[in-house]
Amino acid sequence: MPTPPAPGSDRARLAVKLREIRAATGMSGNQFAKVLRWPQSRVSKIETAAQFPTGEDILAWLAAADARGEEKAVTELLKRARVESVSFRQEFRKSGGAGAVQRSVRELEHQADRVATFQPSMLPGLLQTPGFMRKLLALPSGPAQMGNASGDEIEQMVAARIERQALLYQSNRNLPLVIGEAALWVRVGDLETQLGQLDRLQSLAGLRTVDLRILPFAKATPIAPLHGFRIFDAESVVVETFTGEHLVLDPDEISLYEKLFRRLYDQAVSGAEAARLIQNVSRRLTTENPAG
Repeated sequence: MPTPPAPGSDRARLAVKLREIRAATGMSGNQFAKVLRWPQSRVSKIETAAQFPTGEDILAWLAAADARGEEKAVTELLKRARVESVSFRQEFRKSGGAGAVQRSVRELEHQADRVATFQPSMLPGLLQTPGFMRKLLALPSGPAQMGNASGDEIEQMVAARIERQALLYQSNRNLPLVIGEAALWVRVGDLETQLGQLDRLQSLAGLRTVDLRILPFAKATPIAPLHGFRIFDAESVVVETFTGEHLVLDPDEISLYEKLFRRLYDQAVSGAEAARLIQNVSRRLTTENPAG
């Protein structure tokens, strides 16, 4: 589900503009919904930015309000609102800091029935061990350092990520996770930390409630994206960058991410085959680094 828009954001302004256009007709939300032949809840969600409108929704809205003269202004707002950018530095400065950001991610995951995750070369937070988390968050290139998080805030982030992992054991959740084989090899911390992380992955690959898949180098699709992403109920996509996140709300773009995820998912291995791949990486790391 889309996160609530920040006050003054393009998404918030779009919702306000559409509400003003509807109000100018003199019709209530329920009456307007009948003209559109939509459920009243859909009109309400669009006006409160709980649901992002498509281009077709906008045209139908303007036609129902006889406000086609507003098309240019509304279309421009829609275009700007399709992607929202959030800076880690700015978010960590808000009340609650870095810990609050992780808790907001947890709430978003709990609200969604399905969260599909793809990471080409890094392990998602839902799969990380506490030791791996601490080493990762302490890296100069990590989101915590990009956001100038303090040591206490990093511990809050670790605690929140551990809480998020309870989702992995809930059978009613749909949490497909696809990671590239490169993620198994990326060294975060010492050898002991990495081997402990691989051991955890191996145990997760055997759980019935966890749909963990690994995309081997040999099967990697040539169109694989250079960035990871998460899809929330086919309603929004979150793409993480070095300094922040992009929230994609355009239904057409979300559909493209869904198609790409399905291709990656179908090419990845799971279960015993994924466990063997993880074991092979562990053996090679141990053999090549006998002294740790």
